[in-house]
Amino acid sequence: MERMRISSGSVAVLVLLLFSQTSFAQILPENPARGGEVFRNKGCVKCHAIAGEGGKTGPDLAKVDLGDTRLDLAARLWNHTSSMLKEMERGTIERPTLTGQEFAEISAYLYFLRFFDETGRASQGATVFGDKGCGTCHARSGTRNVGAPGLDSFPKNTSPVFLAKAIWNHSLEMMARMVEIGMKWPIFRDSEMIDLVEYVRKNAEGAEDLAFVRPGNPREGQKIFAAKGCAKCHSINGEGSKGGVDLGKTARMYYASLTQIASALWNKGPTILVGMAQTQFGSTNFSSQEMADLLSYLYFLHFIDGPGNAEKGRQLFVGIGCARCHGVDEKSGKLTYIDLTRYRNAAPTEIVAGMWNHTVQIQRAVGEQGLPWPQIQRGQMADLLEYMRSPLKRD
Repeated sequence: MERMRISSGSVAVLVLLLFSQTSFAQILPENPARGGEVFRNKGCVKCHAIAGEGGKTGPDLAKVDLGDTRLDLAARLWNHTSSMLKEMERGTIERPTLTGQEFAEISAYLYFLRFFDETGRASQGATVFGDKGCGTCHARSGTRNVGAPGLDSFPKNTSPVFLAKAIWNHSLEMMARMVEIGMKWPIFRDSEMIDLVEYVRKNAEGAEDLAFVRPGNPREGQKIFAAKGCAKCHSINGEGSKGGVDLGKTARMYYASLTQIASALWNKGPTILVGMAQTQFGSTNFSSQEMADLLSYLYFLHFIDGPGNAEKGRQLFVGIGCARCHGVDEKSGKLTYIDLTRYRNAAPTEIVAGMWNHTVQIQRAVGEQGLPWPQIQRGQMADLLEYMRSPLKRD
């Protein structure tokens, strides 16, 4: 792939961007699938299936919308902890304990489940191929007089990532050809691109190894986002250029399957290409792995929580009953005193894991006092943990 020449000013921008998002990068998983092993080893699979594989006591988590931020996902799990403990007791299942790292891996894995595409329908893909005008330039086999490759030249195991990369790398040529023949830029909706991928795969006869790619690495995707010039137009939660849409504020739209994310990028192709042409980066190509990493990075943007509010967390700590048992000093708390200074600057996942590891004691205390299981609403877990992590802000 052709190397890009980057000015010293651009390097400074990239370094600043990466530096300002250091903590952000630390939250991004390197391998989102790694938590699947923890999920199995901790016995979660005894109650919960993943795409039909596993227990039937709880819901199949591959069929549940888990597109919350990491701490909102933690809150949802917390809200159902009481019922989970009862089911574990009924089924004589030992309650597992978790470290902060294990919770981080499990939560990333559960969030990652929607990233995997369902199998497309080749028959529908054939219709999409025709309706979108792909057949104007691409034949099922051989090449047309415009020189565009036939579908038979694609790898037999063509993946959504490979197709997204191939389309993007040739998007300027495709746009020029469409302008020449008066063709509108096609828009893909719902599962249309998934079906198109299956149709391409059905007609592909090329070497299989060309399309192989490991799962995307969101941390590497963040670096690619900067290195390929995406950050010259788009900011992430206020960090970066203000010229384009702040992708952090529209991150929920990227909680979709890999191919649907690729569709969203394709649909904005003309705008993106024109914007890139106005920077010193110009248009840029991707390898399959780079495309996989970039798409996984976009997918995980919504997973990252915003900063919590310690004062709101203090109010919540009292409001949902935590203060009935856990004091913030040696004179308060009916049952036990917890020195919150132990959590000063602790990773949020460490505190969440600690909460889970003490759920049996919490359930007993709640029952003895006749209280309902404390519920934490969307956005509140970040506030609660910020209060616990910032003991100097308690007063």
